[in-house]
Amino acid sequence: MKWLTTFILCLLAFQVAAQEIPNMPQVEEPEKRTIPLPFMIQCTPVSADEMLENLYGELGFLEGDASIFKPDMTPAQGKLRMFLSPEKPHTWTIMIEFGPQLHCMVMSGENLGPMVQGEPL
Repeated sequence: MKWLTTFILCLLAFQVAAQEIPNMPQVEEPEKRTIPLPFMIQCTPVSADEMLENLYGELGFLEGDASIFKPDMTPAQGKLRMFLSPEKPHTWTIMIEFGPQLHCMVMSGENLGPMVQGEPL
């Protein structure tokens, strides 16, 4: 019975917490305010190079030093690596690697293309 009560209370707490996270954060003074969002990233001890190439045709495209904030708002330093498929629908994946044994997918998507600013050529 204790387990069932705890489970129901957790569900209620989760529903309230989920309702407090807006779809699009409203920023009153953007230059003075940041909004931490509770995103999750998936990590593995296996490097993604072969897996991304074999499954999605994505090849290494960019890399550089990067940081990402941990839940306590301190930065974790790693190596950013972006993979891109030259074939349509132009899938892509951004990884951050924290040493040789921790490879984390930050985000992925498709239909990647140049961002046009101003008048198109």
